[in-house]
Amino acid sequence: MDVSRIKGAHDWDFPVPEITAEAIDDFIAALARDEKHFMDIYYDAVDSCSREMSNERDEMVIRNYYLGNEWMDDVRDSA
Repeated sequence: MDVSRIKGAHDWDFPVPEITAEAIDDFIAALARDEKHFMDIYYDAVDSCSREMSNERDEMVIRNYYLGNEWMDDVRDSA
């Protein structure tokens, strides 16, 4: 899958803790490899690591984008 349009951890205008950034990077890399059978692992990692964020609003933005599949809109828009 072309993941070039999916926002990475450093594309946000607020700080993302390193542990959350690593989970996001792994999630995006798994999408790029089309790891359809193992995506639950990556969703779970983003879910648990996003709880490390200090700002609840920012946490929800991250959770909605990656866990709520809002990233799919960016992929569709590039097609």
